Amino acid sequence: MFKRSTAVGLAAGMLVASLMSAAPAHAGKKPKKIHDSFSATLAPFPKIAAWGDAVGITKPGCSAGEQDVHWVGHPFTPPFNGRLKYYSSGFTGDWDIYVFDGDLAIAKGENAQINTAVPPGPNAPPEEEITLDLKKGQEVVLVMCNWLGAPENTAEYDFVAS
Repeated sequence: MFKRSTAVGLAAGMLVASLMSAAPAHAGKKPKKIHDSFSATLAPFPKIAAWGDAVGITKPGCSAGEQDVHWVGHPFTPPFNGRLKYYSSGFTGDWDIYVFDGDLAIAKGENAQINTAVPPGPNAPPEEEITLDLKKGQEVVLVMCNWLGAPENTAEYDFVAS
């Protein structure tokens, strides 16, 4: 026959074990994929080298325009090491995307072709795309700018653990 303290201890142990097994399987795990998007209404800024800007002095392309008028930035800090796929499609005219680390553009997706043949929509291929490896905690800014396009656009990104 068990003593009362042994029975109480055994019951408490069984309760703790059942609570631990009921804990969600994802508790404490990092997400494997992040997906997000952002939109903007921006004026065109078709900056060309002939304007006299020395290479490397100003930001590239339409990102040299005025923030929230010609370009918009979306900060992103990865919570784990992984691969970023940043893209935009379905727009009219010419839009560009960049990834900045501080003041330095570390990637660009300047597609010079103006796509009017592919109708906008979920099945349209990306017209601007960047794929880039990022490290946990690396602070970057995803930039979308209007080179010479219709005023509205949406950019999306996926970040997958590596």
